[in-house]
Amino acid sequence: MAATRSTEDETVAPTLKDRFLAWWEGHDVQRRRREAAEEAAAAAAGSGALQAGDGKHMNRKGKPLWTATRIEVVEKIWGPGFSSPGGDEFIPTIVKPLGLNPAMSVLDIGAGLGGATRAMAKQYGTWVTGLEGNPVLAEAGMFRSQKSGLARQSPVMSTDLENFVWTKRVDAIFSKETFYMIRNKDKLIDSIEAVLKPRGQLLFTDYVIDPGHARGRDFDGWIHAEPVEPAPWTVEQYAGALAQRNLDIRITEDNTDTHRALILTAIQELVKHLETVSMDHDTKLAVVEEVEMWARRVAALSSGLRYYRFYALKPAELT
Repeated sequence: MAATRSTEDETVAPTLKDRFLAWWEGHDVQRRRREAAEEAAAAAAGSGALQAGDGKHMNRKGKPLWTATRIEVVEKIWGPGFSSPGGDEFIPTIVKPLGLNPAMSVLDIGAGLGGATRAMAKQYGTWVTGLEGNPVLAEAGMFRSQKSGLARQSPVMSTDLENFVWTKRVDAIFSKETFYMIRNKDKLIDSIEAVLKPRGQLLFTDYVIDPGHARGRDFDGWIHAEPVEPAPWTVEQYAGALAQRNLDIRITEDNTDTHRALILTAIQELVKHLETVSMDHDTKLAVVEEVEMWARRVAALSSGLRYYRFYALKPAELT
């Protein structure tokens, strides 16, 4: 079987990742692909039982979603505590409608490494709890909150976002590029509405489908290659779902151009950085895979995918 796979691989054109790694390391593309296929086969044979029972840790290819190496790479690209565009300096712009202050309590759904969670706590004195679906990221995020002296004011906890529940009501819920990965969004929005206090606020950014744009190859490539299978909604679906829960939508804002610019600027800075450092093969592979993933997202943003910010208010309770 292995010999057959190697032969097939040699007939397929090298990917961007293959070519980039070959240039970087100065090796033969086809030889490296044969070695990678053999390594993957050996890893699959040795870890099948663990992967079958540990889905939250794994991507669609059965590999760990997050490792220490990948976390190191994303923090180099996006800044300490962040795994996506929009670092400490960008959070105030995103959360401005919330009017955060020290008397408020906030949930950050899909907190990742807790960068936004801590940024809100540090800059506004708000009490922010980060909730992260991936236990590896949640543990790393909590470690960073403890290291920052913010373990009480901005903890990061692991939770099942597909079955999100929270027992205490809060003043606001924030989320950054997380909902598109949640399959049962109606259930999620039901829970969000229940958790918000009267006059509570919901602010989130997310990838959405543009129904007015024909979805092309780049959109399909994004759907099929994302580490976690996406389930994006349209703006209209979000508007309808929020309205059904009496959440009054005040902002529906297309921030695609800003998001794309943040990604491209970060990748350009990364390339400059790579020219000044040396690193081991695993780190190089993690860098290339991360760059490749963001390149697919940039391409999809011109092929039927958009990036939006939403802000909605819960009405006061009737007396």
